[in-house]
Amino acid sequence: MKVILGCLNSKYIHASLAPWCLKAGVDTYCKADTNVIVLESTINSDLDEYIDVIINEKPDVVCFSCYIWNIEKTLCICKKLKYSLNCKIILGGPEVSYRAQNVLQNYDFIDFVLSGEGEESLPKLIDILYFNQDLKNAYGLTYRKNDKLLQTDEKVYTGTPVSPYTDEFFENLRGRICYIETSRGCPYKCAFCLSGRCSPLRFFDMDIVKENILKLSNSGTKTVKFVDRTFNANPKRANEILLFILSNYKSAIPTGVCFHFEIAGDILTEETFALLQSAPKGLFQLEIGMQSFNEDTLKTINRKTNTTRLKENIKRLVSFGNMHIHIDLIAGLTGENMQSFENSFDIGFSLKPNMLQLGFLKLLYGADMRENPEKYPCEYSDKPPYEVTSTPWLTAGEIVKIKKGEDALERLYNSGKFLYTVEYLLTDCGFTPFKLFMNFGNHVDGTKMPLSQYALHIFDYFKTRADEDILKENIVCDMMESGCSSHIPKSFLIYSPIHKKIKQYFADGNYKIAIFEKSNKVFVVNQNGDKNLFGRVEGKFYPLENFVQ
Repeated sequence: MKVILGCLNSKYIHASLAPWCLKAGVDTYCKADTNVIVLESTINSDLDEYIDVIINEKPDVVCFSCYIWNIEKTLCICKKLKYSLNCKIILGGPEVSYRAQNVLQNYDFIDFVLSGEGEESLPKLIDILYFNQDLKNAYGLTYRKNDKLLQTDEKVYTGTPVSPYTDEFFENLRGRICYIETSRGCPYKCAFCLSGRCSPLRFFDMDIVKENILKLSNSGTKTVKFVDRTFNANPKRANEILLFILSNYKSAIPTGVCFHFEIAGDILTEETFALLQSAPKGLFQLEIGMQSFNEDTLKTINRKTNTTRLKENIKRLVSFGNMHIHIDLIAGLTGENMQSFENSFDIGFSLKPNMLQLGFLKLLYGADMRENPEKYPCEYSDKPPYEVTSTPWLTAGEIVKIKKGEDALERLYNSGKFLYTVEYLLTDCGFTPFKLFMNFGNHVDGTKMPLSQYALHIFDYFKTRADEDILKENIVCDMMESGCSSHIPKSFLIYSPIHKKIKQYFADGNYKIAIFEKSNKVFVVNQNGDKNLFGRVEGKFYPLENFVQ
């Protein structure tokens, strides 16, 4: 029996873990004679080509892992496959697991939906199909029988799943971001999330975890991303993994590999802080979900967070200066109006993370917020990703305004391209973070444009609240520092004999130089990354007299 395991990733750089976990399960547990092929693609690829590849394999069974970002295109693929092949089509994953009957009612080209973990339930179903056995013996299966929809109970799993990290997996990885699980489930029961509902929290065998860390580190990838929903739920265990990585870095773990963890920031221990502080720069990335600083909102959505400790801990992590710190906010949560969200945003920004991700509430199938509309009233799109469009506390217009502000946040701050400018506007021009990004975001209205044009918009919008020359200086320095010097508007640069003389001073290196005669400053960036220029580590201003006598 030929089985295709498919998945549409959001981007090529992401390597899906799910189909390889399923393949490992089928290869390990199936009694049937099977030939299992994993075929990944992306939502932005040519889907007709992808369909042709599947059809040419002439499979007996086609399975897809379904998520909010790929469900619509996955269903389109399945419909075309059903009318081109005589095969069974099976869907699984969080986007179908909690509405299995609804899927079968609305899409007659889908034969089965599997809910829950698939490493054992999929091989069980394949054996049932291969040996023509009764479907009632399957795990977590929704299926049709005599015009009725029937469901079987999911199996409760314990222990460590079979490893997906085969030679074939690594051959297909090709340096992309790779994912690792060291646990499943979550100790928290947040109303907007599925992680605490999927399964009881359990931890995988530590020896296997360490073995997999070494395998992935040596796979050619630059980023190993832990998908544990709360990596430090068990601090002792988290510390053991961190220590293992630190102890093996530059030996069994090659330099240049980065490990990404999603943590609860308020439960960090002193031992964890010590391990994180000792890490070489760039070895670790941390993602911390704040969601909100409104205590009433957090309580309503079952989010257990000590916000005072969270703020202190994030500041401490940022102060180490050796890790990329990414923190999350969600707009549209219960009880949070515009003023409350503005407060949460300003607090989050004041912690100075490397990235402040502003997301929007999504009403996922299976999440408490979707299943209890009386407790969590809101309007939301019926199309994936089911984003909230209004709440009793946030109007539709306010959500649109926040969306446009989020675009400015991404372009001005999270991109890293206008950090000097943002710092100047916040420090010297009287803006608060929320007002700065929201007002400018709604001014440019999310319109896509070249970077040089965007820089001109920044200048034109903020010049009435700033010193024009200093604002220009900061924009120029930002664009040089971020490697975008070729996009600097010509009107921002004044060339003079001094410029030529200073360029001769740096004739032996690949330097970018901006001269600001009015403020008697020179900004220098070495594009080769040489750190010997007056002990400079990053782009820096120097007095003009350093170069001209």
